[in-house]
Amino acid sequence: MTGHPARDDSRLLTIGGVDLLRVQVGYRRRPGESAYQQSLLDLPVHDEDEHAFEDDRVLSILEPVLDAGADAPRDYALHQHRRHSSWGISPSELQIGLEIITGAMTSEVLTAADDAVTRAFRDLVVLTGRPESEPLSRDDALLRARHSAAAAFEVDSDSLWPATEEHHPGDGSWTVGLRTNDGQQYDVRIGFVDGYAGSARVVHARPVEVSDSIGSA
Repeated sequence: MTGHPARDDSRLLTIGGVDLLRVQVGYRRRPGESAYQQSLLDLPVHDEDEHAFEDDRVLSILEPVLDAGADAPRDYALHQHRRHSSWGISPSELQIGLEIITGAMTSEVLTAADDAVTRAFRDLVVLTGRPESEPLSRDDALLRARHSAAAAFEVDSDSLWPATEEHHPGDGSWTVGLRTNDGQQYDVRIGFVDGYAGSARVVHARPVEVSDSIGSA
């Protein structure tokens, strides 16, 4: 029987370990519809052993999110992507996207689902070792809000302008309401995981349709 060849640490083409973890959890009412809410988490990972940080560890932490507040298992789509480059300060990325089909949700069920995402993201922060970060300044919060909305919903960040903003001193997070000239609305909470700047929750509010009812029967 032929054994496996010895690992060659000198080879140039390798996927490497994980330096950056990016997780995105989105809610859709039904398959084929656009998401109405996305939660994002970007975490630097200190993985000295490139086999120590496995995808399954992330998935096991995210699994309770699936059925939080639901009476029956929800349908979902799971995406996983690994990226490695030979340059940059975070050359090796693990990206995991989870899309959950929620159907119509009451406010109580949505709160339970959001709480489950917060707990899962908090556990991932603990797993990777919480990075040191400065308190979020207003300018940083506005910049992160625009970038988060752009990443979550594939819009041009330059088209977004802040309509509202609020700082939450209790946990250091910021709530920013973003708008576009064509009426799109994105409400962003930066630092929703214990004030960690790499966490963002983005809600795409449906634009208000204005109609002229004068003269209508």
